Amino acid sequence: MPTNKHKKRRRRRYKLVWPYGKKTKSKRKVKRKLRKEVYYALAGLIAILCIIFIPILKTNNKLKKLGYKKEEIAMIKELKLKKPILENNYFSPYLAASIKANKINKDYLEFYTVATPDNPLTDDAFLLINRLKDKGYEQDQLVNLFKNLKFYEMTPLLIFDYQFDESRYIEDCHKHKENSPTSFHLSRDYFTPYKAKAPVFDANDVNKLVNKIYYLDASFVPPNLTTLSNLYAANDRQLQEEAANAFMEWCNGGREVGVTFFASSAYRDYASQEKVYANYVLAYGNDKADHLAARPGFSEHQTGLAVDLAATNEDSIPEFKDTKAFAWASINCANYGWLLRFPMDKEEITRFQYEPWHYRYVGKDLALAVVESNLTYDEYYCLYLKPFDMEENIPSQEILDATNYKNRKVVESEEEDNESDQTKKA
Repeated sequence: MPTNKHKKRRRRRYKLVWPYGKKTKSKRKVKRKLRKEVYYALAGLIAILCIIFIPILKTNNKLKKLGYKKEEIAMIKELKLKKPILENNYFSPYLAASIKANKINKDYLEFYTVATPDNPLTDDAFLLINRLKDKGYEQDQLVNLFKNLKFYEMTPLLIFDYQFDESRYIEDCHKHKENSPTSFHLSRDYFTPYKAKAPVFDANDVNKLVNKIYYLDASFVPPNLTTLSNLYAANDRQLQEEAANAFMEWCNGGREVGVTFFASSAYRDYASQEKVYANYVLAYGNDKADHLAARPGFSEHQTGLAVDLAATNEDSIPEFKDTKAFAWASINCANYGWLLRFPMDKEEITRFQYEPWHYRYVGKDLALAVVESNLTYDEYYCLYLKPFDMEENIPSQEILDATNYKNRKVVESEEEDNESDQTKKA
């Protein structure tokens, strides 16, 4: 028989469970002690997480203070732009939008802070930056120029003398609010003709630039000179064969619509240009002579790729700019590979008076590209065609390919083919 003592022990092992009053066995709580190694491991993990996430949080906070949003911050990290942006406090709405769209060139990051949708950064702008660097402009000068000027206001600097104080040039541009891609005027003079003289880069290249900087040697004679028929030119006028064929096609194109003109002047050797220039000096003096004619060696006529036009079969004999021949020839010249070389309202760039009669052959594709750009041939050549002086200023091959007029022509052709296919399907 169990004793009272045994009964008490049994009762301790049971407790009532509310509300049913059932008896269940109670369990003794066992205290377990964590080993020191576990504590150290947890502490180490927490420390590692702090090391990882606290800097991330701090970085995110700094980027937010600059003005970046969540998606832009994520893209900044993906593009590995965090360091240069934070070190220089780079921010602008244009930069943020470019980062978000993943349309950004890391080599020109600072320029995104001064660009706008109205004055955007393109491959042509990147090329212009490198060209101006090659001209001698420093980073702070370039940022100041791109902050204050438009593309067409900066391209003349490729021709002008190096400007130690670019702010003066910027102020001058701002005074002429009427300027546009087709009309450019300034109050001051920024170009000294014949000061920085240099030989033509490739005298036998059809695209070569001859102006008041780049000259041909006195002994240069163009290859494959061809005498033009009297149907197209005055007596004994010559052009390089390629230019001669293109000129005849141009003349024939005009005749098909009742417009006739001919070459009153074409190839002119060094000695002949020397006489022409000397006569202008005698008549007008050196300063005006330089505005009206090129010095020997600096004349496009020596290339065998230039002509002066004259009209025929006009009702009267007005200035060439007022003729039907000029109206048709100036609009259609690029379709035959020719350029109006010294256009109106660009005298400060070319440093020649407006010459509606003077045209230069460069080939059809290049001529169309120059006309589309609204640049003078001086600007176009120095921006897109001229060899770089310093190798370190050459931009990436991607930029060079994107700005090459030959590649643009291929892209345009592909787009035209696609449009044609879509039209056929429709």
